[in-house]
Amino acid sequence: MNRFNPLSRAVRLCCLGLTVPIAPLAFGQDTAERRVLEDIVVTAQRTEESLQRTPVSVTALDASAIARFQIDNVQDVGQVVPNVTIRPVTGGSAGITPYIRGGSVTDGALITSEPEVGIYIDDVFQPRAAASFIEALDIERIEVLRGPQGTLYGRNSSAGALKVITRAPGEEVRIKAEAGVGIWNERYGKLNASGPLGAEGRLRGGFSGILRDRDGGRQKNPTLGKDVGEQEYRGFQGDLYYEGDGWDARLIGYYSGFESDGLWPSSVDPFSLDEPYDRLPFNSGAIDRVVSPFESYTDTEQYGTSLHLSWDLGGTTTISSITSYAELDDDWALGFSGGVPGAFLGIPGGGFVELFERESLSEQDSFSQELRVDGAAADGFLDYVAGVYFFNESGTQEITSRIFFGPAFTEFNIDTDSYAVFGQVSFNVSEDLSLTVGGRYTEDRKSLDATIAGNRSDTFSEFTPKASVEYQLNEEVFLYASYTEGFKSGGYNGLAGTPQALNLPYDTQTVSAWEAGIKSELLEQRLRLNVAAFFNDYEGLQQQSVTAEGVFITENYDTEHTGIEAELSAQVTPALYLWAHAVWQDSEYTDARVGSGALVGNRMINVFDTQFTLGFDYTRDLGAGTLAIGANVNRKDDFYSTSDNAEIGRVEPTTLLDAYVSYEYEQWQVRLAGKNLTDEEYWFTGFGFSLVQARFMADPLTWRLSVSYDF
Repeated sequence: MNRFNPLSRAVRLCCLGLTVPIAPLAFGQDTAERRVLEDIVVTAQRTEESLQRTPVSVTALDASAIARFQIDNVQDVGQVVPNVTIRPVTGGSAGITPYIRGGSVTDGALITSEPEVGIYIDDVFQPRAAASFIEALDIERIEVLRGPQGTLYGRNSSAGALKVITRAPGEEVRIKAEAGVGIWNERYGKLNASGPLGAEGRLRGGFSGILRDRDGGRQKNPTLGKDVGEQEYRGFQGDLYYEGDGWDARLIGYYSGFESDGLWPSSVDPFSLDEPYDRLPFNSGAIDRVVSPFESYTDTEQYGTSLHLSWDLGGTTTISSITSYAELDDDWALGFSGGVPGAFLGIPGGGFVELFERESLSEQDSFSQELRVDGAAADGFLDYVAGVYFFNESGTQEITSRIFFGPAFTEFNIDTDSYAVFGQVSFNVSEDLSLTVGGRYTEDRKSLDATIAGNRSDTFSEFTPKASVEYQLNEEVFLYASYTEGFKSGGYNGLAGTPQALNLPYDTQTVSAWEAGIKSELLEQRLRLNVAAFFNDYEGLQQQSVTAEGVFITENYDTEHTGIEAELSAQVTPALYLWAHAVWQDSEYTDARVGSGALVGNRMINVFDTQFTLGFDYTRDLGAGTLAIGANVNRKDDFYSTSDNAEIGRVEPTTLLDAYVSYEYEQWQVRLAGKNLTDEEYWFTGFGFSLVQARFMADPLTWRLSVSYDF
């Protein structure tokens, strides 16, 4: 019997999820002091609706939650959202690799690779997002959608989507200034300002920005005689909003500049690979000591603009247009071996050598246009969303490598045109029962011009349907079940070492996803429990691995992934808020489409068996102001960070503790926050071949002290 049978597995998992233990809660009887959980409005289905009435696995964080959870950049989202991991790319220190339910990207540092998790800022797809960019934004809300979003979202969101919604300029003047210091001599200043620009208040403007620097100190490099980890970041966004009669317009422009001394892996003794994965010795003696003589660096600039137009056609019908343009310059260099003792190669005199050097210079620009109509018809019997979408990305990348002292050079020029038409209709059968059907047809046209392979063009297309049923059981309980499909087009292996390998594109990947969920608000809206069970059946999942000779290959595998996610939050008293989430899951590569089949039977990348998170926030009046404290602890099982399931890439179980304390008086706030307070030393990925065996360190204990004034 197939242990991944979707129906039986989903039923068993839902039953398991409903047994999540809930401790008895003691609530005060004074109704005047009673606080309830706030209702959050989300746009997960491209229209506004209550989080608790949305038939999608979505976690929403408003501005106050973002501050409490210390979400300073995109990577921090994974600490507080179930089944989400966002880690740096292994090429430069600016890019990110997002994982939702195991879905990711083959190699985020290459322009030939594309994400499986869509990152959207104000509904604009970000093809090459940097981790630090959201620091510059005045964020209203972050929404994390788990599971395929193959109907309503623009590009390759077959594993999920991360949506950042910024605050549009309002009718009242709003100014917030913040300054702070932190570990490694970090210092920063932030400013958010918005308000009306005319007497009528129809034209409004906004500005947000940050200047942030920090010194080296994250790691030490005795070979070069210096501390490493230095960063310099500049980010700004300008905003103009106009509210007309029956229409509105919003024009956004942004700039982001990031410089650092790069990413520094720690080399592992290649002659000790038979040791347990969590005891492999580092050549430097510790993961926070790096010994490569190669000077790493990262230099990244992003800038762009978007125009959002909306027309109210009367009744319930709205037409929306989103136009965007962006450019990215991304240069980096990295020594991937982390420094290997010269004695391993018979080089006399001691010291360390770099066996895998790579430098990348790349430029990309992208343009997108979406037209969308949404509304209701037949006296509210039908709700609909429909639209068309176009996306273009052009880029060039020059890669210079030296592997075992042998030089190589490759230049890629790639162009992608993506066309899509989409629609979704909900039939409101009764006040409590709705049926939804939808679909999206996507066609991607790609062309590649590479120095080692010449020119080629390929077209990939797919229709991805969706169907769901939603039922409001009573005022407290909402049920849903859905079937969705996701699509990610085929592409090119940018790390291929031969013309033959580069001229053999990897295939399209698709996913068929079944999900059943329950969303509930109990105890007079003071307890919220949401549970979702899912089964993902991948056809042709694109996975990258490296051979013993150092050849990088990308192959397609059929894969099965099943799991359950539970989220719990409770307003125990007016002053005490508790929250928790848990994940149980399993995965396996079941069959190879083409190629070696070496991964069959392995676990998916970044899929851990279990994850548990528990947190609290407590506030009380103290003197003339308000004291607030909070903490959360995240426990995650071990997982493999590479598809070959090699022990060098196995990440040990981690338990991370974050906490904060703040004091607010009138418009002033002082805040001290820390992450990984137990200073757990661990790595977020590792890979190896031959003498090249390296792991990339995750952040140790960090802290930040800030003062803000809200005008």
